[in-house]
This record gives sequence, C-alpha cells and structure tokens, in this order.
Amino acid sequence: MKTTKYITRAAIVLALTTALQFGIREFIPSTPPFNFVSLFLVGSIVNLGLLLATETTGLWAGVIVAIAAPVTAWLQQHLVSPVMIPAVMAGNLLLVVLFWLVTRKSGSADSWLRWIGLGMGAAAKMAFLYFAIGAIVGTLTKFPVAVTAFIRFSFSWPQFVTAVIGGVLSSLIARRIKPIF
Repeated sequence: MKTTKYITRAAIVLALTTALQFGIREFIPSTPPFNFVSLFLVGSIVNLGLLLATETTGLWAGVIVAIAAPVTAWLQQHLVSPVMIPAVMAGNLLLVVLFWLVTRKSGSADSWLRWIGLGMGAAAKMAFLYFAIGAIVGTLTKFPVAVTAFIRFSFSWPQFVTAVIGGVLSSLIARRIKPIF
C-alpha cells in the first residue's frame, strides 16, 4: 500500500511539474531564452516540484523530478544544447539531496532545519550551475554574445531566487499533505 501511494504521489508531482513547465511556456511565448517572466515563473514551479516531491514523498521522488525537468526544458528548447541537460540535472540533484539530508529528521514543514536545508541547497545549486553552465556556454560559439550573456545570467542568482520561491511554496503546500515515509 505504501509503495502504491509513493509511486502515485511521485507520478502526480512529476506530471504537474512537467505540465506546468509546458503550459506556462506555451502561454508566455517568446524566443528562448529571452523571457524573464518565464525564467522566474517556470523556475519557481520546477523548484516547487523538486522540493514538494522530496518533502512529501521522499528523496527518490525528488530525484525523479530533478532528472526529468531538464529533459522537459530541452524538449521545449529552453536549454539551447543537450550538453546542458546533465549539468542542470546535477544542479537539481544538489538542491534535492542537500534539502533532504538536512530535513529528513525534522519531520515538520515548519522546522527551522527546513529553511537551512533550503538555503544550503539553493546556494549549492546556484553556484554549481553558474560555473558549469558558464563553462558549457563558453564552448558554444554558434550563438550571439547577447544569447550567451542571457544564458549565463539565467543560471546565476535567479537560480537561488527561484529555488527559495519554490521552497516557500512547497512549505505552504506540504503542511496540508501527509508525508509518505
């Protein structure tokens, strides 16, 4: 019974995260990657999915969403090169694993450990993506300077901001959902 609930909840969070990624980018059309609204809105929704899956279902649910979200972004042409997929996966995994490691013993969405885990995970994700994507973009010579500058920007401090927004939203939702552990 617990396994069925786990799989169902993980699948629902993954489906909602993916559907919202597609839906928001469909309603806010632009030439990728030049859309600040999409950057912050979709980024916050994806981080909400990562953290909600981890907080209410467990580490492996968060890992599944962390791996699937960049593939969805690439399919939407939000990531300009498939080489970026593993880097974004790794950044997402840093957020999920650090959040889980710090919060797994607290048992409460209101615990101060939750906010420490969120801060550590968000900072690690931001730092990793800033350097990893910066290195990858440095090798992509086919793009104009403005495009590479926006890509570098979008994988800098906005990653921290969207992770924190996603964490706050996750906290509000997780209070109403019984964890599966």
